[in-house]
Amino acid sequence: MILFESYAVRLDYDPATDILTADLSQVNEFYKLEIQEAFQAIATTVSHYDVKRLLMDSRKRIVAVDNETYSFLLNDFLQKLKETRLQRMARLHSGIAARETLADRMQEQVATHFEMVTFTDKDKALAWLVA
Repeated sequence: MILFESYAVRLDYDPATDILTADLSQVNEFYKLEIQEAFQAIATTVSHYDVKRLLMDSRKRIVAVDNETYSFLLNDFLQKLKETRLQRMARLHSGIAARETLADRMQEQVATHFEMVTFTDKDKALAWLVA
């Protein structure tokens, strides 16, 4: 069931598994305003629908902001998720070293109120979310 769709993100919720899939791969380049819109939509939806499991798919996305700005935006997003009842977040590996390093750091330092794991395979991520 599609809960939200914009130029930047598509949010598809499966009530049977309580998994919200955030598909951020609809466009290639992702600028600051699109990142903010997408992260805000995801956090609001997780809170509003009391989502426990989140799958983030931005494998095809090119982030067109510097690492410092992206780090700030990602930190803010994860802080908002900490205020929800989210239990597990799976993200799909982007293949971009700088983004993965940042994600690893955020996973260790910020994502402390829920489990956050990175996967290279979507099916394995979904299996982990429902386990």
